Amino acid sequence: MKHILGIFICVTLAALSAAASDMFLETEEAYEASQAARNKGVEAFRAGDMEKALGHMEEALKHRPNNPLLLGYVAYLAAETDNAVRAEEAARQYAAMGIVPADGIKLSVANRLNADAARNLTDQFAANKTPVGTPLTRFLLPEDIELVEGIAADTNGTFYFGSVVSGGIYRMDATGPTKIAEAKQHEFGSFFGMVIHKGDLYATFASIDQTPGYIEGEGQTGVAKINPKTGNVEQVWALPGGTEGQQIADVTITNDGAIFVTDASGKKVYQITGDTLFPAFAHSGFGSPQGIAETANGHLVMADYSRGLWLLNRETGKASLMGVPQNITLHGIDGLVWHDGKLIALQNGVSPHRILEINLTDDASGVASVSVLARSFTEYGEPTLGVSTPDGFYFVAGSQWPSYDKGGVLKEGVEAKPTPIMKLN
Repeated sequence: MKHILGIFICVTLAALSAAASDMFLETEEAYEASQAARNKGVEAFRAGDMEKALGHMEEALKHRPNNPLLLGYVAYLAAETDNAVRAEEAARQYAAMGIVPADGIKLSVANRLNADAARNLTDQFAANKTPVGTPLTRFLLPEDIELVEGIAADTNGTFYFGSVVSGGIYRMDATGPTKIAEAKQHEFGSFFGMVIHKGDLYATFASIDQTPGYIEGEGQTGVAKINPKTGNVEQVWALPGGTEGQQIADVTITNDGAIFVTDASGKKVYQITGDTLFPAFAHSGFGSPQGIAETANGHLVMADYSRGLWLLNRETGKASLMGVPQNITLHGIDGLVWHDGKLIALQNGVSPHRILEINLTDDASGVASVSVLARSFTEYGEPTLGVSTPDGFYFVAGSQWPSYDKGGVLKEGVEAKPTPIMKLN
């Protein structure tokens, strides 16, 4: 989550689709031009020049019209500079796309509109936040398992969970969760993405701000192969250089057994090759690689938290940002899973948090349509990662990331809560 200008941008959308002619493809030239204009806008804002800031943000938005953060900047700055027409126009773009801005944006815009127009927008924003879907809570992990991130399941229906603050991997037994692996014992720091393959558990690890005892740049990051029955660590693949500018985040195993992991900070995708992590995909345009999944026809897709979805070509090593319909944003996707013939995304970088079904074009070069499977489903915090099982799609529904400060300390006035594990109904 990014907080710039003190504003957080919130997004929702209903089932949407677009013809190929309506597809927006963000080029690298457009991205770089937008970033440059945005940086100038932020600089002008900090200097107190709202008019200049608005001009730069308009330029940035022109290059990246699907970016909700930039649209929020424009709506807010237009309102603050008494440009009521532009402020209302941007706000109505939010409403038309199912987008819900933060309270500060809504208030600033409403103050520039007449009572009827402000009321109309308020009603549309409220409608965009109404619950969709009825996911069921299947487990409640106790509050002493703090900041749950990862989830995996074996062929027998046994579930495993990884935690960031508690630093353990837990197996869900008949009597409840049992810790089978301790991060501190192996200097892993915290656990993140997990997957089970041929009876073995593969879990990514790193030390980050929320890891107890974290010291910037220290620790290691990589992947551990763990025996899920005994908890024994059988093999470790770690990146050289520790955690300075790199953090292995998520993992997937393809139909032919290839193991890929994403580096959220180092902006790469690695493949396990022998006893090393080989950089399989690197692109200057990667923002924050997160979830990664393979479709039934062999397309490898990676979620970039700040840019959307990338198609990764295993034959050529080329990474291509996918096109999206003009009225859809795929920013803020964390988990990405292929389930029951569908690409399922957990989008926690928007509000309300959502579970999406994403349908790709035939050649997987773009997104054909997006449907919201669930939103506004829990008050516990962010959904993170999910797992496909024969019984359905399960996901960590409330990881409580916003509750924890550096070192894994709960923020003042906040109490840890149980973590709900939900199943899509």
